[in-house]
Amino acid sequence: MKPILLNTIPHLHTHGEEVIHVPADRHTLQKKIWRATAADGQEFVLDLEEPISHGTVLQIAEGKAYVIEQAPESVLTVSIPGDSADAAQLGWMIGNQHLPVEVRDDLILVEAVNTVMEFFKRQHIHFHEKEEVFQPSPHSRNAGHGHGHHHH
Repeated sequence: MKPILLNTIPHLHTHGEEVIHVPADRHTLQKKIWRATAADGQEFVLDLEEPISHGTVLQIAEGKAYVIEQAPESVLTVSIPGDSADAAQLGWMIGNQHLPVEVRDDLILVEAVNTVMEFFKRQHIHFHEKEEVFQPSPHSRNAGHGHGHHHH
């Protein structure tokens, strides 16, 4: 099969087509230029303006919908406290670690790395380690990487 070059991703939705997964990890999905091979062997070359995410439909053709399937990864989950002061304190503590984070209705997810686990233990923050599709906020994706600027 000839590779399909995609420069833009239209906002497509599946309507009964056979779903063909296009596997990718989180770090690859953050790139603008990359290659992928779908489960049926179809190759894609992506040269995009913006990163894409889990569940994005790349293309619908010949009764097939090619859909991005992000690989799960090891994450730490922390329950968001019901008390607003406790929730704010937890957010401040995790934010000061400069990590990519995903906030769900009642959970905060961060990458499962030893330094974070140790920090949580020292601070008596209860956490669980799980395998999940991790989709950090776009504003936190580059957290932890120096960019030659400072915060005021």
